[in-house]
Amino acid sequence: MENPLIEAPVPPVPQDVEPGGVRWLRANVARFSRPEDHARRRALVLTELAPMGSLRDKAFALAKVMRDEVERVPVAVLAAELGLPDVSRDIATVSAAYHPHTEIGDDAEEAMRRLVEACGGAADERTAARIGLLVQACDATAKLLGKALAAHRPGEDAESLIDRVLREDPPVRITRRWVGGEVVEVDLSEHPFGAGPKQCPGEASARQVAAGILDALLC
Repeated sequence: MENPLIEAPVPPVPQDVEPGGVRWLRANVARFSRPEDHARRRALVLTELAPMGSLRDKAFALAKVMRDEVERVPVAVLAAELGLPDVSRDIATVSAAYHPHTEIGDDAEEAMRRLVEACGGAADERTAARIGLLVQACDATAKLLGKALAAHRPGEDAESLIDRVLREDPPVRITRRWVGGEVVEVDLSEHPFGAGPKQCPGEASARQVAAGILDALLC
C-alpha cells in the first residue's frame, strides 16, 4: 500500500537568507522547496541531467584511476558532465551540512562560496540546482556503493546487485515531511528514490554511475 505521506510537503526552511551560503542552497533547491516552487526547480535539474550520456562508461574509467578514492567518483563524473572541475571535496563538505536538521560550520560556508564561483559566480536557481544535484549524488551514492560491495555475491552483475540492495537494504530509508505543522518521518523502504512529484530526478544517472564504479571494482 502506498504511503500517502510521501507526497506531503517537506518541512519549511528559512527563505530570507544571505545569498550563496548553505542556508541559501536549502532555500533554493527543489529538495526543500515549497509546492509553488518545486516543479520549476525540479525542471532545472532535469535540464542539467538531460545531456549527460555514457555515465556508466565514464564512471568505470574514472573509478579505475581513482580506485583509492572511489567515494569521490560519483560527484567527479557528474561535475565533469556539468562542465565543472572536480569539486567532490567541497561537495562532500556541503553535503554534511545540507539537511535542515544539521549544523552548518564555517568549512561548509567556505566550500559553498567556492562552489558558487565554480558555477559562474551567480547565486541563482540554476546554480542552486547544479550544486544540489551534486550534493544529492554524494552521500546517497557512496552509501549505495558501500552496501553493494558488502552484499556482492559471486557471479552477480552490477545491475542485479544494485537492484537487490535497493530492494533489501536501501541507503536512504526515511525522509521528512511536514504534516499538521509538525515534522514526521516517512518510510522509503518501498521507494528508495522517492515517489510522486518529489521522486528523485537523478535515479537513472545514479544507477548508471554506481554500476560503472561496481564494474571497475568487481571485475
